[in-house]
Amino acid sequence: MSISQHKRNELMDLTAELASRKTEGLRLYRAAPYQEPFHSSMASERLILGGNRSGKSCAAFVELARAVTGQDPHKKFPAKDGIAAVVGRNWAHIGQVAYPYLFKPGAFDIIKDDQTGQWRAYDPEHDSHREKDKKPAPALIPERFVKKMSWQMKSANYLSYCELVNGYKIMFFSSDGVIPQGFSLDACLIDEEIQSDAWIGELQARLADRKGRLWVAAMPHSNAEWLLNLSERAEAEEKKEKSERNIEQFRFRFLDNVHIDPKEKTKMIERWSAQGADVVRQRAEGEFTFDSLSVYPSFNMYSHGFSREDLPHLQVPMDWTRYLAVDPGYQVAAGVFMAVPPDESMLLVYDEVYVRQATAKSFAEKVKIKLGVQQLQGMIIDKHGSAIHEMGSGKQVGTQYTDAFREHDIHSAQTGWSFQLGYDNVAARVGQVMAALTIRPEGTPKLRFLRNACPNLERELKKYRKKTNMVNGTRIITDQPNTKGECHAVQCVEYLVASEPRYHRPKEVVIEKPVHPLVAAYEKKQKARTGSQCVFEPAGVSLGGSIDVSY
Repeated sequence: MSISQHKRNELMDLTAELASRKTEGLRLYRAAPYQEPFHSSMASERLILGGNRSGKSCAAFVELARAVTGQDPHKKFPAKDGIAAVVGRNWAHIGQVAYPYLFKPGAFDIIKDDQTGQWRAYDPEHDSHREKDKKPAPALIPERFVKKMSWQMKSANYLSYCELVNGYKIMFFSSDGVIPQGFSLDACLIDEEIQSDAWIGELQARLADRKGRLWVAAMPHSNAEWLLNLSERAEAEEKKEKSERNIEQFRFRFLDNVHIDPKEKTKMIERWSAQGADVVRQRAEGEFTFDSLSVYPSFNMYSHGFSREDLPHLQVPMDWTRYLAVDPGYQVAAGVFMAVPPDESMLLVYDEVYVRQATAKSFAEKVKIKLGVQQLQGMIIDKHGSAIHEMGSGKQVGTQYTDAFREHDIHSAQTGWSFQLGYDNVAARVGQVMAALTIRPEGTPKLRFLRNACPNLERELKKYRKKTNMVNGTRIITDQPNTKGECHAVQCVEYLVASEPRYHRPKEVVIEKPVHPLVAAYEKKQKARTGSQCVFEPAGVSLGGSIDVSY
């Protein structure tokens, strides 16, 4: 059957279009084993922390391209008529990273399969002998999807807006510009560090109306407060079932990227190692480093930890003096126990209470369980937290905690059921803790921490950071601690150390042995009979005595 030249041309064009679509970047993309959990996560916020060349940006931009072209295999986004945003550090980042990843070839490499002759993603482990045959993958967002583009500066690829044929709109922002307002989002990608923490809150608000999703791909800079806060939230959510998590964190390692030649990996590790262990941890492992920002950079459990095996019977002795500090709060209420031995050789932090969504009653219940029959010498409470008035009852938080402690019979020798207010001079109490952490001539510090006893306190101590300020686009580290976020248990330690706890011998606790119910009933009857009694003198003695009858 013969066909016209026009039909033949149409058929050839259609065949070419089908072949072209089969080799589009998104169709050929295959996630690495460590990238796939990010793509499949249903959390509304996701965080990729990774070092250089770890594959974090590739996965993040593939996720965006899938969303706006309606090709997400997990159906997390509307297939059409959505709104997306990309936020980069500055316009140079948009032009040099975001635009090429989305609209230019080369997000990853592809190669023709030996067996099928079809194009597929290049696999360095199996295709290394054919490295010369690989080529850049086509663009993640093909030209056929693009309806129109608007530019901040076209010559530099500073793309500000893109509309796709399926109705999706993509907006591009530089974080050094004005924070946009007045729109909703289905998808939002933040790539690398942004210059103002205020962007996060604003973008999160933009997601609410459309139940949108936000994800971040960044190297873990310790001076990025917004990134640290997201990471801490993700760590707190890890205790929940995966399906119930609102935010998840994924760590991509430089060494896990099989697309980097092993020799090049060795070279880079050597270069980073020459700059210090912190640089290796940040750039190769994707870990936060806090030494320059840490309030207590000298703290480590190797030097400051105390082994339970060094305690008599593996427990803090009953004749040691015990203290408790409390940082009240609803989101997190924290309490830290400290003990002082008779020779006052150290201050031992030996236990903690850490209650989320706490009330004074629920916190007191936990403290009572921890305390048992142990006696407290003193109790300290955060001054500001205890002075807050509750919305419902109008009672001060400190009063509520005093009432709850009285109800559960938790008291101290110094303050009864009430509390001593914590020392309010932050700089001074930080200085006292730093002095207590200093290694003394005998080789040990004054302040010690019982190993494996206070996991939340250890986590907070490692992440307790100084405040930073932006000055002319540069972050300046101050000497003041940043008390936002989770530093509740840390502040309890500061209150305890600043109170200069001393040894006071506790009163001996008399523990009554349990009495069998039958014995108790017999003794009760015997006591009832002692109401009337006769007293006689022994035989052989004159009855010069008296008969005593009492009622």
